[in-house]
Amino acid sequence: MDYKKYYKKSTVISSRETNNHTLSIGDINEIEKIDKIIYYLLLAALLIIPIFIKAHIGEFVSPHLTFMSTGMQADIFSYFKFIFLFIITIVVGILFLYKVLFLRYEIPKSKVHLFLGILAIAVTLSAVFSPYKSLALQGMYNRNEGTLTYICYFIVFFVAANVKYSKTQLHGFLYTLYPFVFINMWLGYALFKGKDLLQVGWIHNFILGSIPEGAKLSEGAKIWATVSNPNYISGIGAVLAVLFLTWAIFDNNKIRSAINVVVAVMSFGMVLTSFSTSGFLTLLVLLPVIFILIFLDGQKIKSFAILIAFIILATSIYIPLANMNPRVWDETFGFIIESNPFKKDQLSYNGGTDAIETNIQINKFNPFQTNVAFAEGQNLNKFQIPDIPEAGVSAGTGRLYIWEKTFETAMQRPILGYGFDTFSYIFPQDDIGKIAGIGNYEETVDKPHNMFLGVLIGSGIISLIVFILLVILILLSAVNILWQQRKIDNKKKALIVALFTTSIAYLVQGLFNDSVIGLAVIYWILFGVLFSLIRNELVKGK
Repeated sequence: MDYKKYYKKSTVISSRETNNHTLSIGDINEIEKIDKIIYYLLLAALLIIPIFIKAHIGEFVSPHLTFMSTGMQADIFSYFKFIFLFIITIVVGILFLYKVLFLRYEIPKSKVHLFLGILAIAVTLSAVFSPYKSLALQGMYNRNEGTLTYICYFIVFFVAANVKYSKTQLHGFLYTLYPFVFINMWLGYALFKGKDLLQVGWIHNFILGSIPEGAKLSEGAKIWATVSNPNYISGIGAVLAVLFLTWAIFDNNKIRSAINVVVAVMSFGMVLTSFSTSGFLTLLVLLPVIFILIFLDGQKIKSFAILIAFIILATSIYIPLANMNPRVWDETFGFIIESNPFKKDQLSYNGGTDAIETNIQINKFNPFQTNVAFAEGQNLNKFQIPDIPEAGVSAGTGRLYIWEKTFETAMQRPILGYGFDTFSYIFPQDDIGKIAGIGNYEETVDKPHNMFLGVLIGSGIISLIVFILLVILILLSAVNILWQQRKIDNKKKALIVALFTTSIAYLVQGLFNDSVIGLAVIYWILFGVLFSLIRNELVKGK
C-alpha cells in the first residue's frame, strides 16, 4: 500500500488549511505501522467476538428484589464477547491517540464525526441520569450491552473510519467473516436435524467446563448458534447473504465470485434453520435494491447470471429443508401464502411454535395483521371484575404489542431515555394486555425486538435522531458515488456496493431484532470501513 503518497497528499492539504505542521518521512512510516496494527486488531474483533462462546458465572444484583433473580448467574453468549471487545477497543483507542498526538495525524473534518460525538455524549448522559445507573453502564448479565459497549462500538467505528486500507486489506475484512458463516451454518443444521452439539464431549467441556454442577444457564441448554437467539441468527444470516451475494455479483474475480455465491447460500441456510421470519423479510426488501444496482452496472448479463445461480442454489437447499420440516415454509413464504405445500399433516400447526390443540392462538408473523384484544372500558362508578383479554399473540409474534408499549414507556423519558439494557425493569411487566399481546402474562419482556426502539428507550430521542442522521449521511455519500458512476477501481466499487447493501440489510433486520454484542460489532466495524472507503474515493474525485 502506498501510504507515503496518501499521507503526503493529506499533509499538503492540511498545511494549506492550518499552516501549522507537515509530516516527516519517519512519521509517515510510523503511521503506516500503527495502521497495520489497528487493521489486524479490527480483524481479530471480527473473527473472535461473533463466534466465541464460553460459560461465565457472575454475581448479579437485581435492582428490584421481587423481580428477577439476585445471585450467581450463568451466561455463555455475551460476557467474553464484551471482554474481547473492551480490550480491543482500549488497544486501538490508545494506538489511534498515539497516531494523533505524537505522529501528528490530522483527523479530517466531517459531519459524521460531529454526529458521532453528539451520539457518544447523549449515550453517556443517558447512563448518568438512568434510574438504574450501574445496570445501564454494563448491561444485563446475559446481554452485556450497556453504555460501555456502545461507547466501544463508537470508538471502533471512528478508528476504522480513519484508516486507509489497501484492496487486499479490504478483502481481508470480508474473508474474516467466513468462519462465522461456516460455524453457525453447522450449528444450525445440526440442531435442525435434532443433534444438539452441546452434548458433544469436547464442545461441552470447552463451553461449560467452568460451570459448577447444577448451575443454571440463562439462555437454555441447547446451542442454536454463537449468539443467544435464533432471531438474531436469522437477521445476521440475511445480512451476510446480501454481503457475499452483492460482492459476488460485482466482483470481476470469477473464482472469488463463485466462492462468495456458495457462502451467500450458506448464509441463507442460516436464515432457514433459525425458524425466524426477520431474515427472510430482510432479503425480500433488499432484492429490489440489488436489482437497481445491477441495472446501474455495465455488466448486466454477468450480474444476472450470478443472481440466478444464487437463486437456483438457494432453492436447492430450501426444498429439502422444507420437506424435512414444514416450519421452513411457515417462517418464510408462509407469512404471505396461507397454505403450506410441504405440510402433510394439516393439524392446527401455526407458525412460531408447534402448537397443536392448545387454548392459545398462535399467529404466523404477518406485518400487516393485527390481533390484539384489550379489556373493554367499564363504568367507573361500579366495581366490576375486569374482563381478562382473550389469550393470543399480536402481529409479528407479539412484536406489535411490545413496540406499542415500548414507545409509550419511552415517551415518559423522551430526552435521555432510561439507560441501555435496563429494558426488563422499565417495561410495564404487569400490563394485563400481555395476555393478548404475547399470550402469557407471566412472561418477562426483556427486549424491544427493534433496534431503533432500543436506542429510543435506552438513550432518548436525541440519540435516535443523531444515529439516523449519521447513517443517512454515509449511505447518501455511497449513493452519490454509485449513481454518478465515478471512475472507481472495479474491485473497490464491488466492495462499496457490498458494504452499502450490507449496511441497509442490517438496518432493515434491526426493525425486527435488537442490537446484540456478538453481531453489532460486525456492523460498526464494516460501517466504519465503508465510510473510510467512500471518503477516500470522494477526495480522489476532487
